[in-house]
Amino acid sequence: MAKEETTIKPFEVLREKLEKFVQKVFAYKKWVILGVLIVIGVGSSFYAYNRIALKREEAASFELFKALNVNDDKERLNILHNLIDKFPSTRSATIGRYLRAKEFMEEGKWDEAEKDLMKVIKNAPKPLKAGALCLLGDVLLQKGNYQEALRKFKLCQKEGRGWLESYALFKEATLLDQMGKTQEAILAYQKLLPLLPPGEMELFVRIRLKELGAEA
Repeated sequence: MAKEETTIKPFEVLREKLEKFVQKVFAYKKWVILGVLIVIGVGSSFYAYNRIALKREEAASFELFKALNVNDDKERLNILHNLIDKFPSTRSATIGRYLRAKEFMEEGKWDEAEKDLMKVIKNAPKPLKAGALCLLGDVLLQKGNYQEALRKFKLCQKEGRGWLESYALFKEATLLDQMGKTQEAILAYQKLLPLLPPGEMELFVRIRLKELGAEA
């Protein structure tokens, strides 16, 4: 029995551990992206909008700033609700929907998160759109819609670059592996491997490729 458990561990336990790790990275990188988007979005609004629209964007940006600086989850969610309800067409509201979707995901409200992310994808600039596609893939995965989740991870790879592409590839490879699509999983792992720095995730991919009968 102990032997069987050790054969399960390399994939199931390590995969879960690594998924938690990349999700933490994803959450950290999210704030970097949002900071850049806020500066670009608000700065460009001074030139692109008329006076009334500019005031709305400034008010929306203030609400977003408050949400980003609140530690209490419930209070943050209330601020985001207010931002989206009052200023639905602003750039800050698009970012707010992205943040609200993350909150919904943490609460297991997958349908609500999906609705917000779909709207973000329609209106967001490219970096935020790529992040929303990856999150939507996670939501669909939780809802059991594996094929559509795979499609979103592939789209995320097209829209995103660097760490975001690696995240989407990792999710794609492990999902294909779980689904028993061995050859497709091998190709995804092999594509992912050169993007990874030396470390636990790289070792996991190499071991898994070997277990699947492929070369790293």
